[in-house]
Amino acid sequence: MSLQFSSLWPAWLILAMTAALAGAVIFGAIVLVRKNVRPGLIAMLTALRLGIVVVFVLVMLQPVISYTRMQEQKPGLLVLIDTSASMGKSGAAGKGDRLHEVLAELQKGEFATALRRQHGLSWFTFAADAKPIDEAELTTLTASGTTTQLADSLNSVRNHWRALGKKAQRVLLVSDGNDLGQGDPVEVARRLGLTIDVLAPTPGHDADPGRFEIADVQSARRVLLGSETHFRLTLRGNQPAVKDASFTLRVTEDGTKVLQQKLVVKAGQSEQVYSLAHRPPTIGLKQYAFHLEHKDEKKDQADSPFRLNVLVVDSKYEVLILEDTWRWEYKYLHRLFEDDPSFRFSALLSRGKGNFVQFGSPDRRVNLIGFPQNRADLEGFDTFVVGDVNPTRWPRGLAGALAEQVMEEGKTLVVIAGPNLANFLDVPELYALLPVELTRESGNPVEGPIQVRSRPEASSSPFFFQLGAGEAEKLPPLDQIYPVQRKRAGATVLMEAAKNRNGYGNLIVLAEHTVDRGRVLFVGTDTLWKWHTLSAASEGPSPYSIFWQQAFRAMTPARSQLGPVNLWLTPQTSRGEVGRSMVVHAEVQSNRPLPHLQVQGAVTLPDSKRHTLAFSPDPAQPTRFRAEFAPSVPGQHKITATALAESKPVADGATAIEVDDARSEMADRGVDLVNLARIARDTGGKLLDPSRPETWPSGEDQPLASVSQMRTFDLWNSFTLLLVLCGLLGIDWFVRLFKGLV
Repeated sequence: MSLQFSSLWPAWLILAMTAALAGAVIFGAIVLVRKNVRPGLIAMLTALRLGIVVVFVLVMLQPVISYTRMQEQKPGLLVLIDTSASMGKSGAAGKGDRLHEVLAELQKGEFATALRRQHGLSWFTFAADAKPIDEAELTTLTASGTTTQLADSLNSVRNHWRALGKKAQRVLLVSDGNDLGQGDPVEVARRLGLTIDVLAPTPGHDADPGRFEIADVQSARRVLLGSETHFRLTLRGNQPAVKDASFTLRVTEDGTKVLQQKLVVKAGQSEQVYSLAHRPPTIGLKQYAFHLEHKDEKKDQADSPFRLNVLVVDSKYEVLILEDTWRWEYKYLHRLFEDDPSFRFSALLSRGKGNFVQFGSPDRRVNLIGFPQNRADLEGFDTFVVGDVNPTRWPRGLAGALAEQVMEEGKTLVVIAGPNLANFLDVPELYALLPVELTRESGNPVEGPIQVRSRPEASSSPFFFQLGAGEAEKLPPLDQIYPVQRKRAGATVLMEAAKNRNGYGNLIVLAEHTVDRGRVLFVGTDTLWKWHTLSAASEGPSPYSIFWQQAFRAMTPARSQLGPVNLWLTPQTSRGEVGRSMVVHAEVQSNRPLPHLQVQGAVTLPDSKRHTLAFSPDPAQPTRFRAEFAPSVPGQHKITATALAESKPVADGATAIEVDDARSEMADRGVDLVNLARIARDTGGKLLDPSRPETWPSGEDQPLASVSQMRTFDLWNSFTLLLVLCGLLGIDWFVRLFKGLV
């Protein structure tokens, strides 16, 4: 507790007045004595008058009392209400529009009461952006926003909350799910550490549970000629299918049909992922169109295909293998590279006493003279496979050069564990690249047989893309694995031991992560080749071949040193929208300095019209450039550029962006429960139903926070001192009146 004074009078004047008043009190007491008033009455009146003096002095000082107290607060819940125009559409029968339907649930009833009882609510509205409101404003809200930007609004509400010195952890999203933003709200929520519960309007009776569309198609932007190209297609409906729904998918390459496949969505499913494979027969920029056709002609969606651009190049990736031990794992990898036309390899195997034997593809581009010594010896390779090596014996600076190639140049590294694994701890440059943390015991294998199982992340990763459903769970056991402590933050565990554990969970067999611009794959066993010898006999490739072929394709860098100078064009996004600015980055890759470097570019529209693109250099990095344009028509936009050094062309580059029509806020297809359920599921929240209490967000599992609150009490402005002064003066007057002293 503290006491502060804010007197407007100088101290000397207050002291003088206090002395004068005290003197008047003493004189009054002497007068009472002379009148022979009883001593008890004199003492009482003197005490009253001294109290009046004290209160009067406090009035002149204007004191303010401050004190703190600890108070428990309910868990905070940020309520984010969608006020975009689509929320003004009709909701379920008899409940008005979507916005007022959900507002009614938030204001009255058991659901609203439970929210307020268990949480401290903070209210926000959003459309293109979020803004705070008072709860009293809920009755005046209207659906008037011109767009719905979920990711941007989550960022906005979190920044507003942080500006107040508070930390938000849970959000109640009230929306119909029709998001027109570019970002993914799930990614934003994970980055911000937010859990999102969702309250959605009731879908109208016109919602069609059988309507599905292609939500997304993923593929590498750049693939090798003749190499199997994989497409990951996501089919999504606005509601779960009532019964099995059949579709025909037709894929065209530059207008020519290359694939046709039947797709089935099971009853009760609202989203399903399919994998497709194709080998491009020619090089160049290819446009793939994915047409989805329903057996019911009324639901034909073939007129609006999903388009994707892929650059097919005629090149091979250079792979360098370093091994200190002759292992069976290398024997099978050697055979794999010999049979794969997409890779050219060089392998150095130790023969003891510093001697190495070199193997390699006949047409390899890089020819090493002995063991690599420095960065120059590594620059020609795209992927490095490091086996059972002791990097402490490498030439000085080689480990750092390898790390630079991965982190700065975007190349890839595969580490296959062996007895020397613990030696990585003594080489910080290499150890920092691993997706796992090691111990001194990591070089001592755990003997098997060891049953393995894939992690949920593996099924959606390109490393196990070609394995059919359930095949990853039927892989043969491994003879041994080299135990690591745990995965590093941001790493993805692809496969683990089914039964062998340590203090951090199941032992890791396969893990990968991104390090700056490169990627690193860790293989915690040197008996992966058993997947080839012990797998069930079949006419196709073994699981071992399937895994490594797909793994090396997944790990190949996006850029390869195709020539002495290369120009890489990278759009900020692979898809655009009419009217929205698109950014294209250009980077010149060269093994020698290029004086007076500049980039000239152009964009070719779907109607073959050509416009110049102005690339401006990055002041901090002279080999990087940036251009921006706003597409005005939908369709494929081809971007070409030429790098010039001293006004002479040294390299060319090309890419393409697929531009869609501008999406309209009012062109929604109903309440997107699938998107809302995904947001809730992937952020750890719930899809709420006001009629089902078990779905409501509960604050019981969140501890009450004790916060220190400062409180102040202004004795003058609250009239406390004035009332006390008047009271004391009144008592003094009544006592004297009652005793006949007036």
